[in-house]
Parts: sequence; structure tokens; C-alpha cells
Amino acid sequence: MPMVHGLLYFCRIKENKKTDEALMTNLQDNPSLHGNCLLVNEIGVLILGEPASGKTGLAFSMINSGRGTLVADDQVIIERVHKILMAQPPEALQGLMQIHGIGIVTFDYLAPVPLHLIVELVRHAEVPLVPEKSEKEIQGLSLPLLKLAGHDASSADKLWLATDLLKKEMLFNG
Repeated sequence: MPMVHGLLYFCRIKENKKTDEALMTNLQDNPSLHGNCLLVNEIGVLILGEPASGKTGLAFSMINSGRGTLVADDQVIIERVHKILMAQPPEALQGLMQIHGIGIVTFDYLAPVPLHLIVELVRHAEVPLVPEKSEKEIQGLSLPLLKLAGHDASSADKLWLATDLLKKEMLFNG
């Protein structure tokens, strides 16, 4: 397989009834969220949004720029372990990302990772100029919520800045 940027491999997955059945069984056994997950600046980030909101595009931008590591694309299994939410991909999707216009691509991935931040991709008009502190609850635990505009060229830079600020806050507040 050809290698691109040292991490990226193009691959073709033929339609296969057994593969599809295995994937569906895996997803049924492990309840998951529709979204993406990355490790950015040592911060576990869950990216949520409507279909076609730019979740994979943002994740790919972070990975391709060397500022993020893939955890999961499209489906993220979230498991609560005491007071921590751990994220990982379904087994059948480990290391795979479906990039619009390219196809299914294989990346190095890291899992499971603890979640620290939730990013919700919304329309540009829904992003507050000066956001109030907000959180989103998953499995009884609240995480900081950041709203970013999907398909905005600066969203990757804003995500990096947010993880840097969160990392510093965590460092000083224990």
C-alpha cells in the first residue's frame, strides 16, 4: 500500500456481507455515539455534530497537521470508569477514517483515551462571540463543551487553542 505523510495508507474495503455483519454485531455489543474522537495536545476530545457538519474534516485537519492523533471516526464507544469517561473505536473501525472525496484511509490510532473536552460543531451563526462556560453530560459526568463552526478553516486552530487553555487550567487546578 502506498504511504503518504508517514502515517496514512489508502485502502479499499470491498463490500462484504460477513464484514458488515461483524461490524453491526460489534456496534450492537458496544453502544456508541455518532462522532469523532482525537487526542489533541494530550487532551481527549470528543467531536459531535449533525451528519455532514464537518466532524471528520476537523479531525483530519488536526491529524494531517500533526496536532492530533486519531482515536475513533464516525462511532465512538464511551465507557465510564469511576469518574472518568474513556473513549475508543469499535474494533471493526480501529484506525479507519472515511474522508469525503478520498475514501477509507488507515491511520495510526490511540485508544482508549480519557475524555476531557466535548466539541459540538454547529452553524457559524450559533457560535457565540464570547461563550459562557458550558458543559455537556454523558453517562452522568459533565465535560466542558466548546461550540465551533463546522467547515470553518479556523476551527482546527481554535480547537488547538482550547486544548492548550484547558491543559493549563487542569495543571493549575489539579
